[in-house]
Amino acid sequence: MNEIIQGINVIKMYAWEKSFSKVIFKFRKLEINFIKLGLYVKSVAITYDVFISTALFLTMVSGVLLGEKLNASSVFIVTTLFSTLGFTLNFFFPQGMIFLSEIFVSLNRINDFLLCDEVLPVTRNVGAKGTIVIQQATSRWEKDSDRNILSDIDFEIECESLNAVIGSVASGKTSLLNLILGEIPLESGAISINGTISYASQDAWIFSSTIKQNILFGSKMDESRYADVIKCCALERDLSLLPNGDKTIVGERGASLSGGQKARINLARAIYRDADIYLLDDPLSAVDTRVGKHIFEYCIRRFLKGKTILLITHQLQYLKHVDSIMVMENGTIITKGSQSDLENSGFDFVRFLRDSDQVDDITEEPTVQNSTSFNQAKAPIQGKPTGIQMISYHTYKDYFYASKSWTILLMCFSLFVLVQLAMSSASYFLAYWVNKEHADGFTSIMQEQSIYVYVYSTIILASLIFTTLRSVSFVNLTTTSARILHDRMFSNVLHATINFFNLNSSGAILNRFSKDLATIDEMLPNAVMIAGRTLLSITGVFCVICIVNPWFIIPTLFVLIILNYLRRFYLATDLNVLRVEGQGIDRFLVKTFFHNLILVRGPLYGYVNVSLQGLSTIRAFSVQKLLTEEFYRHQDIHSSALDMASTVSRAFAYWMDLLNVIYIIVITLFYTFSADSFGVNIGLTISQALQLMTQLPWGVRQSTDAESFMVSVERVVEYDSISKERDGKGATKKPSNSWPDFGKIEFKNVFLRYSDTAPYVLQDLNFTIRPMEKVGIVGRTGAGKSSIIAALFQLVDNEGFIFIDGVDVCKIDLPILRKRMSIIPQDPVLFTGTIRSNLDPFEEYGDEVLWKALEEVRLKDVVNGLPSGLNCEISQDGSNFSVGQRQLICLARAIVRSNKILILDEATANVDLDTDTLIQETIRHKFSNCTVLTVAHRLNTIIDCDKVLVMDRGLAVEFNHPYLLLQNTNGFFYNLVQQTEKVMANTLNDIARRSYQKAQQEE
Repeated sequence: MNEIIQGINVIKMYAWEKSFSKVIFKFRKLEINFIKLGLYVKSVAITYDVFISTALFLTMVSGVLLGEKLNASSVFIVTTLFSTLGFTLNFFFPQGMIFLSEIFVSLNRINDFLLCDEVLPVTRNVGAKGTIVIQQATSRWEKDSDRNILSDIDFEIECESLNAVIGSVASGKTSLLNLILGEIPLESGAISINGTISYASQDAWIFSSTIKQNILFGSKMDESRYADVIKCCALERDLSLLPNGDKTIVGERGASLSGGQKARINLARAIYRDADIYLLDDPLSAVDTRVGKHIFEYCIRRFLKGKTILLITHQLQYLKHVDSIMVMENGTIITKGSQSDLENSGFDFVRFLRDSDQVDDITEEPTVQNSTSFNQAKAPIQGKPTGIQMISYHTYKDYFYASKSWTILLMCFSLFVLVQLAMSSASYFLAYWVNKEHADGFTSIMQEQSIYVYVYSTIILASLIFTTLRSVSFVNLTTTSARILHDRMFSNVLHATINFFNLNSSGAILNRFSKDLATIDEMLPNAVMIAGRTLLSITGVFCVICIVNPWFIIPTLFVLIILNYLRRFYLATDLNVLRVEGQGIDRFLVKTFFHNLILVRGPLYGYVNVSLQGLSTIRAFSVQKLLTEEFYRHQDIHSSALDMASTVSRAFAYWMDLLNVIYIIVITLFYTFSADSFGVNIGLTISQALQLMTQLPWGVRQSTDAESFMVSVERVVEYDSISKERDGKGATKKPSNSWPDFGKIEFKNVFLRYSDTAPYVLQDLNFTIRPMEKVGIVGRTGAGKSSIIAALFQLVDNEGFIFIDGVDVCKIDLPILRKRMSIIPQDPVLFTGTIRSNLDPFEEYGDEVLWKALEEVRLKDVVNGLPSGLNCEISQDGSNFSVGQRQLICLARAIVRSNKILILDEATANVDLDTDTLIQETIRHKFSNCTVLTVAHRLNTIIDCDKVLVMDRGLAVEFNHPYLLLQNTNGFFYNLVQQTEKVMANTLNDIARRSYQKAQQEE
């Protein structure tokens, strides 16, 4: 579920909702079947009243058959003892066994986790400070694996040196840093490091907090150093535009920041820490050329001067400034030395340096991407506000009537009533039998006793049958409701608008799919079953007592009034305590390890989830202790809510016991001072009243627990109200199966904003892209490039008209629209499963098509070398593939789909030049007859396009062939090109001219 939430954009743009729903519903059905078996066992275990009646029946009948007399004293003493013993043996004992088995399961899981290999510390304080020495190091993920990640790594990095690591996709660059950090197990060889380490990961890790806290990350505030870091990471202008400067709270995973902003904050965190060694994993790829130059010059060369730096980079133009270069290929270092040394050694440096002077990126301007994403405390789905609130009637209806069948519901309720009627009838008939024996002076003949035995047997048999039917019908009712509620919530989340995911953290959403659903699956049915059975049993006891002596109606009504008051008082308190616990203390302020008070936004799960995403950074900064203490703070608040709930429950039980004792005293005193001394009436009344001692507190507590657990239903049902994308019912156009046949795209007066209160990010767009045209979309960060893609895929509703081959996209069913276009996103997303399921989740294509697509992106040999080929399992987040390989798999997806329209959303921003070249060549070859829109980060990737669309602040300021745009020396595109180096600007101009001349000749 976490992968689905993190990759929701990709799922929507690929129209994979149906595929994921099918998988999730399939596993949910299997889960429900196991839950149903467990509930059957539990429902039998908690129907102790039937077992008491059966045991009592066997005892009474055996006594009669053996010639014993049924007198009031012996019968009702036995009845009371059986009731007390039966409640303990038939409920607490089975529950204890269930809890014990769950404890063993949990302990085994914890034991398995604790027995996993530890992250071994790397040898420190060897050699000069700031040095790294690795000798013949080999590593692999699994000890029994025959595939090495790194092989024969051997190098020594001197202190105060700047070192670069280059190499193609999956060559082992990031794995090398992970080896130094101790994240990858060392199979053989030795590693020694002297000095402290700071680390900037390739995938920027941003947690939901302020920008300042993301940078400080537990370090003490040094105003001077902090200001220098902000300046050398080019964050000054960005912070000035944000609502609260560096105190602005960013969304989970930096949802409210651009890719470049996240990368620079991630880098700022690394360099703010005063360390001896800095490991920087490709920090320059996600920023534009101007910012990249600034960072390399002012941050890496100047600010970190005198420090040891190991820099992974694809920006090879900076290699002439480094002291040493390591070239990696297939997990090993094939050569190393300075640039001049490598050139003099005859190494084919041209293969790695081609396009290295491509200083052609677009300048990134600081902007606010989506103001509604900042300060997520405004999220609409945060659970009910605190205060005295009761569960509404509609929540009960949503749960019990989820199956939409009144017949099942009425049958289940009727069986509850019939079981209790049988139980009460058994008690009353036994009293009648004893009464007759007393009246006849214990001289009943065998024939009369046989009639009593047959009647008693019939009542007990009926109770057994009704109890069995009750258990079966109730379990089916509750499991059906649980399945429907889950499926409904999952469908609501899957079809929610993108704005919903911007405003709600993954932890808050996951909490409903984990804790709340677990409560609905197992705890709620158990509580409802016990509460319903026990409260009906208590009603039966009161009825029997009042039938025996109508005067007891007065104390009974008095007890019921007080009971109702206590229950409502307890329930109002307990519900709000559980709401606090269930929301993960969403609305509480806690002291964090950042030494500031911030709002805890998600539940405990959210904190753990975010921590897991940044484990390598956390360990590199050696802040495990600080984060553990912060986890303890969250856990303490969470536990204090649970402890409060337990304390309230115990206090309620005390008052229930006190009320019950008073009731029994009143009944006993009544018989003491009344003329009615008939033993049967006294015995029946007292024995029934004594049952209340056990059942009343427990039954009422279970009813309040059931209502407390209904909070989970309430939280799940809340997701019915989230705003969802339009469904197929609103579609008025059904295009042909071959649509789009040509790939013509028209924007007419298009406006777009991400919420009703947000500013427009697209304003009055008007342009036409002809069939098979290759169009580059450029502009500074926040200009509206990605918003054009959002409008095309209808991720956000737009104003105006967008036509594809003359069909208004707003009138097409969303799955049809999105299936007919292909996209290669900037962040390559792979889902847990097989390579096959990631390429073709609907199983629409044969192996030949999939292998052909992998061959086109040069991954066929890689996949063929895996143990199961296409059926090879992909790890979570695709971690067993490099970033470049993941991007190539995304390209293979597009090839498999073979649509007439292809969109590239900065698809080559985070890959090396080899992969960039491969992607561009594949697109030119495989999509020559398609319309291709390329959102570009590097100008060389779009300079030979048929047209370039230049965006600025949501406006289409220029749209023409790049060569014609370059003729306007006052134009936006001309200025973008001129911001690159002079040599590169001339090269780009030549490429554009040749492309234009070729196009003119073809016309």
